[in-house]
Amino acid sequence: MKDKIYAYLKLQKGGIGSSELVEQVLKIKGASSNISEKLIGAALVGDRRFALDEQHRWKIIERIGTPLSESEFVFLSVLTVDTARGAKVIVEISAQKTRDDKIIDRLHAVINPGSVILPTMPLPEEFTQAIKEGVALEKAVQSFCNFAGEAVLVGYDMLPFIKQLNGMLAGTHETMENAFLCLKFLAKRLIPNLRPKSIHDIASFYKLTRVDNCRTEKEVGLVADIFSRFTELLKKQGIDTLEKALEFQYPDIDSVDFSKYAFDKAFLWVIPQKPGIYKMKDKAGAVIYVGKAKNLRTRINSYFWNTADRLQKVAELLNTVYSIEYEETGSELAAMLMEFRLIRQLQPKLNQQLEVHERAARYGSLKNFIVIVPASLESSLVLFFIRERVPLEFYEILKDAVNFADVENILDALYFNTTLTPLCEKGDNDFQNEYALTDIEQGEIDIVMSWVDTNKDYVNYINVDSVSSKNACLKLIQDYIRDEETPRKKHFRCGSENTVSI
Repeated sequence: MKDKIYAYLKLQKGGIGSSELVEQVLKIKGASSNISEKLIGAALVGDRRFALDEQHRWKIIERIGTPLSESEFVFLSVLTVDTARGAKVIVEISAQKTRDDKIIDRLHAVINPGSVILPTMPLPEEFTQAIKEGVALEKAVQSFCNFAGEAVLVGYDMLPFIKQLNGMLAGTHETMENAFLCLKFLAKRLIPNLRPKSIHDIASFYKLTRVDNCRTEKEVGLVADIFSRFTELLKKQGIDTLEKALEFQYPDIDSVDFSKYAFDKAFLWVIPQKPGIYKMKDKAGAVIYVGKAKNLRTRINSYFWNTADRLQKVAELLNTVYSIEYEETGSELAAMLMEFRLIRQLQPKLNQQLEVHERAARYGSLKNFIVIVPASLESSLVLFFIRERVPLEFYEILKDAVNFADVENILDALYFNTTLTPLCEKGDNDFQNEYALTDIEQGEIDIVMSWVDTNKDYVNYINVDSVSSKNACLKLIQDYIRDEETPRKKHFRCGSENTVSI
């Protein structure tokens, strides 16, 4: 509905009153002015593309692009070495995340590649030992992906890094699809006479302190310093948005032609930076692709960034899509589940070509538990109830809830009903006889298990198997919901384990 109103307003020279929109777009005849204003106001609430002027006429706000100053960046430096098999592997990575030009998080990992390495340069003995004792490759890659989120990656030579990273992720059916800005590419355009062979050539050009050792922790600061100087050069050329910067580094790639879509760049700019799902439709209104995102704006915008790799990957989609709809879900987990259901229901023709979806995984011995995640409304939380080999249930509850009767009923039905055989006494045959999950129900359980396994350091859950009674479980839920400090905790564990906050 919002897109139809947007398309109608685009055709008008001035603002349009609510009554005309109700009649022409909603196709409702005879509605009073008061009712019309309420209908349109409810339809457009929270959408920053639209504004109501002093004459109560709706207009489109033309704001195109994400300002560089408002973008979230991850500056990174990696160290690679050769293996005995002739391949290059990453053995160290350092990164820092910034927002509003302030560092908000850091990551550093020394990685054990699990194979014999042949250093491409002399390595200090203590660093060689640190590599041998380093974190496993899979864990390091997953940690970086969680750290990066949907931020824009910035580094010196990004294409080899992205290729390596996705090679490491191949076994997980995931890919790193973040937008990236490559200092090597940007230098060629911003300082055409420099022709850098390494990041140190750019550092010397700016008379920055040279990093003499091979470690990444100092070099990541160098990346940030150089990008800051490049940002000033970009602004002098009128490039002040992320989208323009991404196009600038690939001058030979044609810009996306928005005239063939029912939306434009202004629509992309105002998409919320929240978790959710999106549906891409063709001109006939058929859904051709369904996707999920931790950050809806970043993910949807990424299809229209002018990079060679991205345009080649989504060429058919860009040639077929006409309109886009999105829905906030509150959490990545809820987005994954909604995406799964929609794909099974709608069977979009392009999903099979572009993405592999669920992956079964188990988080240790965890079987019966309650996951607690944000809801699409800030005043609520969503509880996902998982019992082994039983269909997934979920319930949205207000943070200031007084009545927990519905939650108590779910706890009774799933975990604490005394008329059922206790969970600990059930065997495999009992479960197989009592429950027969459909493919969709089993898929939902697999998605939750996979998500918990991937995000095990950041998951909020109650392990029901370690809770002594229903009342004890209910109190843990109440304590979590009412704890004002909880949203600021990095880890939150309930049950027999201690609660840990960082």
